[in-house]
Amino acid sequence: MAWMSKHILTICFFLVMCYLTVKVVPIHGETTPHSQSQVEPKPNRQSSGPINGSHKLERVGSIADNGYDPDYGWFSVKISLGTPQQNYSLIIDTGSRSTWVRCLFCTQGCTSDDPPYDPSKSSCQNTFKNPFTASYGDNSYAIGFWVCDTLIIDGLDSIKNFEFGCAQRISDGNGENFVNAAGFLGLGKGDSSLVSQGGASMKAFSYFVPENDGGGDLQFGDKATEKSNTCTNQITSMLSGGDQEKYYIDLVGISVDGNELSVPSTEFTSGGTIIDSGTVITRLPQVVYSALRDAFRQYMFSYTLLDRVDELMDTCYSLEGIESIALPEIKFHFGQENTIDVTLTKEGTIWRKDDTVSCLAFAATHSYGIIGIVQQRGFNVLYDLEGQTIGFGTNCA
Repeated sequence: MAWMSKHILTICFFLVMCYLTVKVVPIHGETTPHSQSQVEPKPNRQSSGPINGSHKLERVGSIADNGYDPDYGWFSVKISLGTPQQNYSLIIDTGSRSTWVRCLFCTQGCTSDDPPYDPSKSSCQNTFKNPFTASYGDNSYAIGFWVCDTLIIDGLDSIKNFEFGCAQRISDGNGENFVNAAGFLGLGKGDSSLVSQGGASMKAFSYFVPENDGGGDLQFGDKATEKSNTCTNQITSMLSGGDQEKYYIDLVGISVDGNELSVPSTEFTSGGTIIDSGTVITRLPQVVYSALRDAFRQYMFSYTLLDRVDELMDTCYSLEGIESIALPEIKFHFGQENTIDVTLTKEGTIWRKDDTVSCLAFAATHSYGIIGIVQQRGFNVLYDLEGQTIGFGTNCA
């Protein structure tokens, strides 16, 4: 009886998971199949409502170890949950409000480089209340329960009673198991996001995406602003859009090799454009993408164009025996008024599929445009939540 009393919370949780069936709700958006050689974007997300709880803040020390893996295109951050701390590496996702981790008693998609989160160790009383579902446009999902615990991230006040998903059934539609990360850190907008739960510390955040591996960072609050102030910045306004979770910006044009695409600005603006760290390859409306692809192919006519070597990207080249590749300069133009011109880095233009094949890192969409993490390579991206702007910084100290 003493043993049962001690472990009653864990037993109850296990029994509930055995008998509760949660339906995955499909989301309207991109459902294009993708090859197993890359972790593909999660352009559309949905999550069920959180539990209720207050959030108390306290200052903590540094534990973060941020990283960027160019082979997969994801950007991760080290976080801790609970007391004593349980450490996890989570994929940073500005396109979703949902944070979730793989949990104890997981029954599907359980493999991770970190141990499963044990909810029975939580000091939070508001736990095991409501079912949690995070669904993605490529048929990926995480299903479990809303739980809460103390969240600790470097540069941010610790958050007591932080609400997140305790995932028991996980499926990556690309078959990559989310590259064995422990879960996702939701930096999108919404009641259950880190942005809303982080209090005064979340007036701004930024991340630096290196052109190659290593050297990335994630900053919050004053540290994010201070980092941005050391950069050469180009700033554009956030816009409101149809999905309240996401950060919309005003992409109005694209230039290739100094020539602006001959596409009406309404083709860019009719569906809107979001910026998303959780999406890998940038998506553009079909008309815009076709014009970009044609201009890129014209510039690259001396290279061998391959046919159907990737399910998502249709402009790939054989670089076998070629030591360096000459790429056209691609610029994004933001803002109907006070337009800024953001020049992509070379690594922000192509996706290296393998040692001998590189592809134009863009694809077409029939939904809103998405600026993915590849196109953010080489930039310190500042989300000023008070000023409602996005900054693209280079040459940072």
